[in-house]
Amino acid sequence: MMDEGTKEYLDRKFLGLATKDDVEKLRQETKGSFRQVREENKANIVEWRQEIQSALDQLKQTMESFLQQLKEVRGFGEDIRQMAGDIAELNGKIKEGFTEVKEELGSMIKFSYADLEKRINALEARIKALEKMVFP
Repeated sequence: MMDEGTKEYLDRKFLGLATKDDVEKLRQETKGSFRQVREENKANIVEWRQEIQSALDQLKQTMESFLQQLKEVRGFGEDIRQMAGDIAELNGKIKEGFTEVKEELGSMIKFSYADLEKRINALEARIKALEKMVFP
């Protein structure tokens, strides 16, 4: 192994041996490599932008669909609340109707019993009158 001092000395000597043509060639190669890397990076950036834009478009479409579904669900909830109100109102009307029918039937039954009571009393009176005629 070489010590650091020897290595530095040899590196300086090697650089001194390099000609202007070698340095120019190395500079051109480096410049070409940088240009190629720059072009590749540009292409990658364009491709990434397109992918990101596509992902954003899909996300936007998904969000719009989700918001539309949310609006429909809210509308459906409003419809259900309206129907529940209508059902409650109808239920109240039915109860009122049954109450009226019950009262009417009660009155009719009372009237019928009263009418029957009168007839029975009239028949009993006739029977008593007949019994008095037949069994003096």
